Amino acid sequence: MTIGIIGIGNITLELATRSALSGYEVLLSNPRGINVVKELTQHIGSHVKLVTINEAAGAELIILFLNRDDLENALKAMPDMKGKIILHTNNPIFNLNEVLDITSGQSSSDIIASLLPDSHIVKLFNPLHCLTGPNSQNNDRTKIFFTTKNHKVKNNVKTYLDTLNFTGIELLELKKLNT
Repeated sequence: MTIGIIGIGNITLELATRSALSGYEVLLSNPRGINVVKELTQHIGSHVKLVTINEAAGAELIILFLNRDDLENALKAMPDMKGKIILHTNNPIFNLNEVLDITSGQSSSDIIASLLPDSHIVKLFNPLHCLTGPNSQNNDRTKIFFTTKNHKVKNNVKTYLDTLNFTGIELLELKKLNT
């Protein structure tokens, strides 16, 4: 499977590194230029290629980390994204209740969903505070949280995260367990 990463941040570099080490081909693009990450990616290995946004968007699984102000222009310039799974990594978790019950304004995920209505948008969170899930005391793997309502996409994302040695925890399931 090919992983396209559009935008550079700590979590996307971690996902790029883990994906490359797991044998995935990683197509890495940064809208603000690739010179910033050229040296970093040389240390990740041969499975990572620096490419254009359109080349990264052609991958089977897309990981997106864009500044909210750049979202609309970058997404409108992309090729047809119909049916693509897009892991949106912006915005760390500070409060689980805020994430599950957004009531004010339009989130970055809402903007992405409105611009790419035929894609499967999965919100992937970079937890700042360790939240615990079921059987967490028996699991030494790093937890990473995500949310999607599509069952098939959820399973695909969990499988992908598992190959990266993460424990993927779907937030809607976690919310059901805690109510």
